[in-house]
Amino acid sequence: MKALTDADFEAVRSYLVSEAGLIFDESRRAGLTSTLADRMHSIGETEVPAYLSALRGKDGEPERQRLLDAVTVQETHFFRNPPQMEALRRRILPELLRRAAGRDRPLTIWSAGCSTGEEPYTLAMLLLELSPMLGAQSQARILGTDISSQALRAAGRATYTGRSLDSAPPMVRDRWLEPEHGSSYAVKDAARRLVELRLHNLVTDPPPFGPGEVDLIVCRNVTIYFGRDTTARLIGRFHDLLAEGGYLLLGHSETLWQVSDAFSLVPVGDAFVYRRSHADNARAQPSRSGGPGARRSRATPVVRDPRPARATPPRPAVTRGADSRRGADLLLAEARDLLAAGEHAAAAGAAARAVAADPLLAPAYLVLGEARSTLGQDGAAIDTLRKTVYLDPSSAHAHYLLAAALSRTGLHGAAAVSYRAAARAVESMTAEQVAELPGRDQAELAHLCEQMAREAAEAAADAGAVSAPWGAS
Repeated sequence: MKALTDADFEAVRSYLVSEAGLIFDESRRAGLTSTLADRMHSIGETEVPAYLSALRGKDGEPERQRLLDAVTVQETHFFRNPPQMEALRRRILPELLRRAAGRDRPLTIWSAGCSTGEEPYTLAMLLLELSPMLGAQSQARILGTDISSQALRAAGRATYTGRSLDSAPPMVRDRWLEPEHGSSYAVKDAARRLVELRLHNLVTDPPPFGPGEVDLIVCRNVTIYFGRDTTARLIGRFHDLLAEGGYLLLGHSETLWQVSDAFSLVPVGDAFVYRRSHADNARAQPSRSGGPGARRSRATPVVRDPRPARATPPRPAVTRGADSRRGADLLLAEARDLLAAGEHAAAAGAAARAVAADPLLAPAYLVLGEARSTLGQDGAAIDTLRKTVYLDPSSAHAHYLLAAALSRTGLHGAAAVSYRAAARAVESMTAEQVAELPGRDQAELAHLCEQMAREAAEAAADAGAVSAPWGAS
């Protein structure tokens, strides 16, 4: 198939946004062309408008689902994001189990965008580790949903192999997975019984629960492929479905900043999670800089100006004394001075003490990440810089440092995403921030980030990475 014309590309992009909320940018045009070529050939269509027409109505439903399956090739694995797994195991799930005891409904978890099933089965294993009798007593329910019927068929088989299993702790794997032929492992019945799987479109289908019926929603690496308005609507629905005190877990690169202020951001160990709590919202204090970053006590999601405000992001739901705040600020100032002086190890130490004193101090994470990158500690730097962009998505410097560290460790696909985020952040800089750029103007720096994003995407393709437009992982 020849390259998509501008008109055809826009028509397909508009269709996928309306049908699934999914956004394709120019960098994904080649992948979309390849996918369409396969699908159009399969039904004997040669023109994009005719193909899109064939997707309409009930007769077009089978091919419509095949197209969605094709553009949502997904890859994930068990026990993904270890800090979140620890937060679930040590605090969130024990808290929710205690709250559910004696209640007239089971503990309810929604794995939204569950891909091939590793996530809901991981949640089941964590629950069974904490309360082995859950399966027999029907005290917990995990619903895994996805837009891809192909992914759900794999989830239904519940048999896995390869790197999907690499992050599973050996003791957990031995307890809840059983070896099959070759190197495959099947999820044991005790964990499978807790999980229900269902085809569901997060954008167009009604929610599978009623208001206040869900205790935990896990929706990781899904909203990064949605537009801001789509994300805001989805987060609003999540808020309505969650019970008071319920939790929302997003991916490490996803944040609710400038999307919704209905949740409290809570640090749990090395992870950040969102909690639905009117009490937390009422206690939350404005950011130090005030202005657009100030948190308001309300439970209705708000969509703000799409060009990010430059104030420090909201820093809710953490009680800190004045001495702790002053101590963190002093340590941050010391870390910045040490970094400027080239004392990178000392700067990392001071910045680490600053974030220990204030777990939501984004500038301290930035200094710590930069120091670790300079010291060659890319693995630790990636974790730190992910926290930085989680707390302050407007930080072009953090996105750029994260992209560079990801590239150095061979994670080129993720690096491309971070370079594009850096370009967007640069484009939204204030005149004052632009004046501080070292020898480059705003447009030039944004163009550089876009160019590096393309190069990283090409490197990912060359390395044989999954080149589909997106995937929950």
